[in-house]
Amino acid sequence: MISVLDQWDIYIRSTEGKPVSESEFDTMILPMRLMELAKEYDIRYDKKELIPTDSSLVKDIYEAAIDLLVDLGVYNTSTGRVIRLDEAEIRREMRVHPGEYMSGEGNELKKVVRRDCSDRRMPSIVGGPLGGPVSEKYYLPTMQSYAMESGIDGVFTGTLLSLNGHEIKSKTTSEMLACKREITLTREALRRAGKSGLSITGTMSGVSSECQCFPIAPDGLRGGCDRLLVSMLNELKVDWDGLKKALSCQQNNIGISSCMATMIGGYLGGPETTMIGLTAESIATYLLFGGSAMNVVTPNDVYTSYRSIADNVYVLAGAQAALARNTNALFNCHVVVSSGTGTEQAMREEIAMTGTATVTGAATLLGVTTACTAVPDTYGGMDTRIMIEAADAFLGMSLEEANECIVKLVESYGGMDALSFRPTDPKKFYELYDMKTLRPTNEFEELWKNVKVKAEDEFGLNFSC
Repeated sequence: MISVLDQWDIYIRSTEGKPVSESEFDTMILPMRLMELAKEYDIRYDKKELIPTDSSLVKDIYEAAIDLLVDLGVYNTSTGRVIRLDEAEIRREMRVHPGEYMSGEGNELKKVVRRDCSDRRMPSIVGGPLGGPVSEKYYLPTMQSYAMESGIDGVFTGTLLSLNGHEIKSKTTSEMLACKREITLTREALRRAGKSGLSITGTMSGVSSECQCFPIAPDGLRGGCDRLLVSMLNELKVDWDGLKKALSCQQNNIGISSCMATMIGGYLGGPETTMIGLTAESIATYLLFGGSAMNVVTPNDVYTSYRSIADNVYVLAGAQAALARNTNALFNCHVVVSSGTGTEQAMREEIAMTGTATVTGAATLLGVTTACTAVPDTYGGMDTRIMIEAADAFLGMSLEEANECIVKLVESYGGMDALSFRPTDPKKFYELYDMKTLRPTNEFEELWKNVKVKAEDEFGLNFSC
């Protein structure tokens, strides 16, 4: 377990930092400084270059993010004060990161290593709904369908929609018990798939630190193997709840899956400034929460919630390339698409978002989750298989080659403009999988084979699988 800044030090900074009103931080301080930095570093959005090919631009994105963190710090909403970060400590921690960690246990124990842009090594793969809603009836088979896929190195849980047929109510013991059930069912899914040692990332069925940390127990999350999701608040903010989760993980040797939920069009502004903000937030999650890696989440559009349009690709690619080229830290990527599973358009989006994450240096790919992680019972292992095969097709590809390919891909599914983009509706888990074997239907597999043939013809990709 890696702990970067001392948690007592963070407590002191949270309680003695400069007091600022949250509304002023959100609407004045943060957006104004971002606009100044985008202008100062001359960062301009170009839809013809979704993947950054200019090394000086990649350097500027990183430097702008460092400036943002040093100038603004991170706002603690629980105290109304700013956690200040020193430039020297930021650069030091980004430089001395070991660049590797161990995941899983037993037969599924694996070393995860840092990757660079255009790396020829396959990323580690973690399959799962990434918190997508799943009903009690389909939770275990859904998670088992992920674990049964070959080439998978871990699973990421979904959110239970009910517990024993009853509504899960926030701030009650039902939320704690739902989190425990989530991990219990997931461990049973791994056992049935014959892969009990796979690492589990959760918990998603509760919000508070008390609920999410409740499954840290002998039959719950396992020390030295599993990970707990610890998220920042939007944007560049944190609270005691997140810091308490991180501290609990550090004390119990539970891995930390740090993340954020960055939005384009919100307080961070447009694509250029959001890219700076996402880079800064990724660094901040590592500094404040610790853990073995930064998790970069595909940003969403604040007006439409879309995840796989050109703006999102640009922001994700720029932030990841900046981290890959300017730090020794490793980072993982949440791969999220807008269209629903079981459709050709979703598969095209999965290729584009997976390719973006792979070619810009993600050490681990998490997902794929479809329909913006919003529709119940529309997740399963086939989407992770698609992610694995798409990642393989982009290994070793230059940024220039990848940019040309991904621009064409985004154009092919109408993703160049958020207002005209139309995602497809998802199909249900029980429509796409044989409920006895939990394998994808022949129709689902044939659709993917046909999409791969089209992708080879249209975009010059080579699918070896």
